[in-house]
Amino acid sequence: MDGSSRGCRLPSALWLPYDASSLARLGVGGEAVSELAERGLPADCNRMFVRDSGRELDVRDLPSGRAAFLGAFEDGVNTYWLLIDSGEVWMVRGYEGDGHQQYGLVSSSVAGLQSVLEVWEAFAFSGKSDADDDYEDFVEEVLERARQSDPRMFEDDDAWWSRVFEEVELGVLVPEQV
Repeated sequence: MDGSSRGCRLPSALWLPYDASSLARLGVGGEAVSELAERGLPADCNRMFVRDSGRELDVRDLPSGRAAFLGAFEDGVNTYWLLIDSGEVWMVRGYEGDGHQQYGLVSSSVAGLQSVLEVWEAFAFSGKSDADDDYEDFVEEVLERARQSDPRMFEDDDAWWSRVFEEVELGVLVPEQV
């Protein structure tokens, strides 16, 4: 999805690349470097993913390995981290240092994260309304595109993206009114 709908360009998030030399210094490998340095990630993808230049690429140890900070959910508490060795993207939920943080795989790769954020962006800025006659069909299409964006992440019904798009299906999350 490119943020377009039937030939009309919709508002979209500004996607910014990460610094390739900084990624290389961290030891980030192959595909993750090219995806982050070439396309990057959104500055603010409708609050689902928000970059924070003050923390960007900070490194910390997660239970699953050494990781670099990529961004956060709008609350700033749930954060996205790139596992340096594997290229997977993990989410840390909860406040740092409170002893109650939870860790979970959120995207199997940077490309998977980019794809699901593209789906989210296109949904959020679609201009659709739940009052539209074809809204249910639209939501089904969005759900299918989301599942295809990173299939491994939708195998677990309790995983981050499964829960986000379940809320889309239930009508809790709806497109922005543009």
